[in-house]
Amino acid sequence: MILAALLVCIVLGLFLPQYLITRFGYRNLTYSLAFSEDEVTEGDTVTLIETISNNKLLPLPWVKADLTTDASLLFATDQTAVSGDARFIYSYFCLFPRRKVERRWRVTCTKRGCFTVSHAVIVLSDLFGNAECSRLFADISAALTVLPAVRRSDAAQAFPLQLTGEVIRNRTLIPDRFAVCGIRPYTDGDSVRDVCWSATARADTPMVRQYQETAVPSLTVLLNLETRETDRDQLTDKAAFEQAVRVCAAVLGEAARQHVPVRLCANTVIDTQPAETPFRSGDPALYGMLRLLAALPDTISFRCETMLDYACTKESISSVILITPQPTAAILRYADAEPRLTVISARPLRDSEIRRNVRHISIYQERIPKT
Repeated sequence: MILAALLVCIVLGLFLPQYLITRFGYRNLTYSLAFSEDEVTEGDTVTLIETISNNKLLPLPWVKADLTTDASLLFATDQTAVSGDARFIYSYFCLFPRRKVERRWRVTCTKRGCFTVSHAVIVLSDLFGNAECSRLFADISAALTVLPAVRRSDAAQAFPLQLTGEVIRNRTLIPDRFAVCGIRPYTDGDSVRDVCWSATARADTPMVRQYQETAVPSLTVLLNLETRETDRDQLTDKAAFEQAVRVCAAVLGEAARQHVPVRLCANTVIDTQPAETPFRSGDPALYGMLRLLAALPDTISFRCETMLDYACTKESISSVILITPQPTAAILRYADAEPRLTVISARPLRDSEIRRNVRHISIYQERIPKT
């Protein structure tokens, strides 16, 4: 009788937990992920908060959570594995009834981009590992935007000389009264406010000021995704392109420091929309363009020459800077023919590539502090 009771207890101890965990393990089990910040800069450290709650009376002696994210997010733990561009993170928990466990991961962001920690798979098992069941929590994810860092560089040397002051443009219907180019006799329709009284007194006839139209010079920054001449739909050298993105961030930072109106364009699309921004100046515009750089995919939508044709003909008073992983023969021919174009190469130039308006700038590790 005692032996039979003992066998019954052993059987219940082995199989009852398996049945209960398989049947009720995921009931009232909640899981969540969140980053401590939504937006950081390349090189910053952020915290990933992982929370799991067991809101029932059944204990869960062994719980494993599998997560997937980008390999460029470095976790301060040995419980990760890297395969290609993906990083897999493993968490282990022991959940008592009606208890919540919170785990915090320190994450270092080594590359710009828009990242998610997702594909959360929760695995449950009993104390002896006899029963094991898993479930995908597809709606659980945490998003993080990593902006490219604006580092100190020699970008100012690559700027055209006439990016400050004013330039003359064609006259419009409404006169611009800031640039006086001469005096002429009064004609019907001239405004009284334009009468030059000193010239009128000398000439004994009404004289009015004559104006020219002026505008503040602007800068169009183009980012080329083609890392090689053979690239078509997708870039092949990701390291070279990331260096070009860092150069682009340095150029945009210098333009913001000089308060030059600037727009950014790239030969790709983001969510079916062209990757471009309007002309703006200052720090608000800078961070808007850095967010666009962070969201850039590795797909090429049109050739660099098409982007150059569009930028150089759309706005006559805008200087154009093309940032490219390397200057191709087509880009060099365009630089020879277009005096408003400055080409910045992300890699050092060969002797055959050196031109007056083709150059390479140095990027330093020191970051420019946020203002």
